Order: sequence, then structure tokens, then C-alpha cells
Amino acid sequence: MISLRQTAIGIAAAVGLALALVPAQAAEPPDNVAEAIAEAAQVCRHMNGIPNTDAILTVEDLNGDGGEDWIADYAKLKCEGGDNPLCSSFGCTLQLYFWDGAASWDVLFEDFVKSYKFGKSKGKRMLYVTTSGLPCNKPIAETCEYTYRLEKDAVVPVQ
Repeated sequence: MISLRQTAIGIAAAVGLALALVPAQAAEPPDNVAEAIAEAAQVCRHMNGIPNTDAILTVEDLNGDGGEDWIADYAKLKCEGGDNPLCSSFGCTLQLYFWDGAASWDVLFEDFVKSYKFGKSKGKRMLYVTTSGLPCNKPIAETCEYTYRLEKDAVVPVQ
């Protein structure tokens, strides 16, 4: 015979499992971040494209301060029927918005990149970027590699 307590535990476990399978809702982007995304969509429309901006933004604590930081990866902008206005032979625009600890997010990194990844080195959060060859005086088809340290309120180039 199943007791009332066992039934309640079973229901609680089923609800918990169902909630675990539902994807978490993303936070709403701050106004300046949302405006930048809307502007990119508008440029796509002006180029006779149909924009899909769903995949551009990621929210993550990049600098370890406990706040939500925003990654705007414009390589993920889809502009159906047109070209991505934020990509070129130099790469695509990447923006990092860091929370200022109060009520706003500041763009602390913006560049054309071919690729990027985040990692750690000696306990510090890092950004590893590959660009076209132009910034390091190479032909555009070649690449340059850059490393940045992600601090509370700065993205610092590492020599």
C-alpha cells in the first residue's frame, strides 16, 4: 500500500524532473545591448534581408564579478536574402558588455574577429581571439592571434 507521504514525494520528484527538463529563460538584455541588436536587424532590412537575431546574444559572468555580462556575436546574425551587415573579409563584429556593478553595461571589447574562445590561465579568465591578418601587418587572408585578460572593468591585452 502506498502512503500519502510516498505519493507526495513521488509527485514532487516528477515535478522537479519536469522543471529540470524545461530550458531556463534567458535574461532580458539591457537597453543599450537591445538597441545594438535592433540596429543590426534594421541594417539587414535596409539590405533587403530578413533578420533573425535570436542566436546573437549570450549572457554569462565573463569577469567573475557575479554580474551578468553580455556577448554579442554578430557572426550568428542571420540575414535571409541579404548579407550579414556586421561581417566582412575581416571577420564578424564581436562585442563584450560588462556589468558596471550598478545599473548599466559598458562595451569593453569590440572588434572584427574570425573566431574566439574563452578560457583560463593561471586562475584568470581569458579571451583568445583570431582576426584577419591586417591588424598584425599580414595579408588579409592570414590571421593574427590575440589574448586578453578579462578583469572586473577592463579587457586587457596580454603581451
